[in-house]
Amino acid sequence: MTTTEATNITALRVRDPLRPVTYRLPTTIVFGRDVLAQLPDIARDSGYQFPLIVTDRGLAATDVPGRVAGVLQDAGIRHATFTEVESDPSTEVVDRIGALLKANSHDSVIGLGGGSAMDAAKAAAAVATNGVPSVDLTGPDKVRIAPLPVIAIPTTAGPGSEVTKFAVLTDRSAGKKLSIASMRIMPEWAILDPALTVGLPAQFTLATGLDALSHAIESYGSVWNNPISEGMALQAITLIGANLRMAHAEPEDLNARAGMLAASCIAELAANTTRLGLGHALGVPMGATHHIPHGLAVGMMLPPMCRFNAELEPARYGRVAEALDPSAADLDGALSALYSRISMDAKLSQFGVAEDDFGRITDLAMLSDNVLANPREASRDDFARLLREAL
Repeated sequence: MTTTEATNITALRVRDPLRPVTYRLPTTIVFGRDVLAQLPDIARDSGYQFPLIVTDRGLAATDVPGRVAGVLQDAGIRHATFTEVESDPSTEVVDRIGALLKANSHDSVIGLGGGSAMDAAKAAAAVATNGVPSVDLTGPDKVRIAPLPVIAIPTTAGPGSEVTKFAVLTDRSAGKKLSIASMRIMPEWAILDPALTVGLPAQFTLATGLDALSHAIESYGSVWNNPISEGMALQAITLIGANLRMAHAEPEDLNARAGMLAASCIAELAANTTRLGLGHALGVPMGATHHIPHGLAVGMMLPPMCRFNAELEPARYGRVAEALDPSAADLDGALSALYSRISMDAKLSQFGVAEDDFGRITDLAMLSDNVLANPREASRDDFARLLREAL
């Protein structure tokens, strides 16, 4: 290797195995077949008398919100439903929900759906009590007053928002993503009923499943990881390797759906203390700049990121490969086999991304602390390389 070549290799960040870490989980998780039936008892025992169900437009077209409302109705629990959350929820819709919660004297929120609905519910619960627009709550630890209590009920297996301290919003006027980061917004309850994810169309199973896989792999690779998070991340990767193909091919398979729902939750339990990596640092901005569905965006960036990091940490990413697919020679092979089986062949260019966009995407990516969590330092040229590989 020449001196010039050596200077072009970005450095591996130093891991500190004794770095202090605090692991706290204020969310009570209820998981298993038909646990939705426990919702009335959870609400009553917690003293929730008038919850607002917050869900998204897509789910509102199915029978799922009606099933949840019916469980409350049959138990005599007063409730209302808001069905206008959009994909990549905007600060405007969150502020509307927050005002509605306050005006109608709701005492709790039920976030029902994928990451968009749950993030909107968490953020609106904070807006309702803090008395400020959601944009003023973005950033670390800006939520000063405890939000209304939230029950999170995921209907997809990927975002893991039911157990995170983050709510990702879109500022449409600025064309960028913002994030509320506070332990205060974590749901009080997470109800994980795999029956609510049965029948999810294959394309959504693919996208959300790759989001969960990205969470797990990026958390395991994070320079801020710890023994607690590492164990959970590897278990999530193992579950995804065992269940994503079947959940994608057989949408009615309850065991595969349960495996993916557990993996999604566990992956985010890991990531809560570690942050993520370059896959999310680059993928999240493209939701705002090119309206790429989040799971697809991070799924497209995952293989290039793993190749980049594995160049300097082959043993660590070899353990990821073994968890995902014990028959694969390396992680690139494991991901290639998985992507082939679930027909994941999306490219950034299909969503209008061109090399001229790399600068803007990189500018936004470099604002994310996920860049600092990535185990390998990355230059702007490195960002361009990764984007080019996914183009």
